[in-house]
Amino acid sequence: MAPSTLRAWFSVLPFAALPFAALPFAALPFAALPFAALPFAALPFAGCATEELPTAEVSQDLTAAQRMARAALIRDAAAEMGVHNAALLGGIAISETGFAHCWSEATWACQGPASTSCDGGPIIAGSADGPCADQQGGLGMFQFDAGTYAQTLSTYGPTILTVEGNTAQAVEFVIERMQQSIAGIDDWMGATGWINEVPMVAGDPLTEQWADFLACRYNGCCSGSSLCNARAAGYRDNAIDIYNEMGPAFWATADRCADLPASGLIEQRDACYLAAGDPRYWRRETTGSGGTSEWTSSTAAAAPSNFARWLLRPTAPVRVSLEVSVEGGAATAARYRVFHGGATDTVTIDQTTAAGWVDLGAFDLDGSGDEYVELGDDTGTAGQRIAFDALRVTALTEPGGGSGSGSGDPAGDGSDGGCQVGGGTAPGASSLLGLALLAIRRRRRAARS
Repeated sequence: MAPSTLRAWFSVLPFAALPFAALPFAALPFAALPFAALPFAALPFAGCATEELPTAEVSQDLTAAQRMARAALIRDAAAEMGVHNAALLGGIAISETGFAHCWSEATWACQGPASTSCDGGPIIAGSADGPCADQQGGLGMFQFDAGTYAQTLSTYGPTILTVEGNTAQAVEFVIERMQQSIAGIDDWMGATGWINEVPMVAGDPLTEQWADFLACRYNGCCSGSSLCNARAAGYRDNAIDIYNEMGPAFWATADRCADLPASGLIEQRDACYLAAGDPRYWRRETTGSGGTSEWTSSTAAAAPSNFARWLLRPTAPVRVSLEVSVEGGAATAARYRVFHGGATDTVTIDQTTAAGWVDLGAFDLDGSGDEYVELGDDTGTAGQRIAFDALRVTALTEPGGGSGSGSGDPAGDGSDGGCQVGGGTAPGASSLLGLALLAIRRRRRAARS
């Protein structure tokens, strides 16, 4: 059973009574602050106190059912972004606010703006930045702060006020800092893969590395002092506690996409859809297949910053036809990369002339579990609206039967060629374009609409 009180580090401490560097409220994502453009913001914050502060016992009014519902929102928001070890994020939320997101759950804190996650009531806001009337505290479970409440909303958008939006931004924040801090991690999938391997075992080297990383890059305590070690232990132990409280089966999302969908459709944000990158740049619309679609602005970069994957997980080898909905798109060179059977084919679509469902071609899937269609914002031209909508999968053979061709046929005519598509009809053949999987390097954009 969950304890009736949970440890939280910051909000009950009188601001005037302590030097700022000693406040555990240094957990704020500093790169989101106005001085983020300075080189300092890219470095680990080292303003950690040299002596440990008292830990406050903070009551929070969440029932067991409410805690489970809160944990489920964190779990599902993280899974949409490729993180399947979301109890680690739960540990951050508990360490920051005792798992509270709404002021009604923690009335010792300041009242932030109204949130739909709080039934229209105020979100929790940190009280360590000064009087509540100044409206300067971090917002929500993960305590995002870009200055005043208005500045935070301007920086992150209104979704930061929801549990799901707060969680998604925390995922992006952690992944970006991991790429800056942990050797060998230089892209989104590398970071999520690393996170997903962290065991819920105190003393395991990977678990301890995660805890130390959070103490330094999330909390700003990097000195290795007893205080920093205690904060690292808090992140670790709170994650293990919430993992055990809900149980391993509750947190298991790695296999949530276990087959091709019976409907033949993979909609955005379905179990077989992954949306990577900064959530601020995903815009949702009420048009497209199923009445919803998403878009982001294209870039001229060599690798994507925001990208989506439609996961193809047949239980046995099968040949399939793939079609994409391009409703609302305005990108002249949307590159759909199809990873299948150890091969990669690229189909480029001009979304300004295409309409409705566009054929990507026929492909052989081997059922390895690592097959997908990927679309990134790296079109080669910046500032165009690139649409992300549903993928339609139609089996052309019985699973396990095979097609005999052993390869993909993007052109749909047996040529095994890449293709350029300009309309809603089957694409014509062009020369083979073999691409290795691009290294996806996360970076902060100088300007993005």
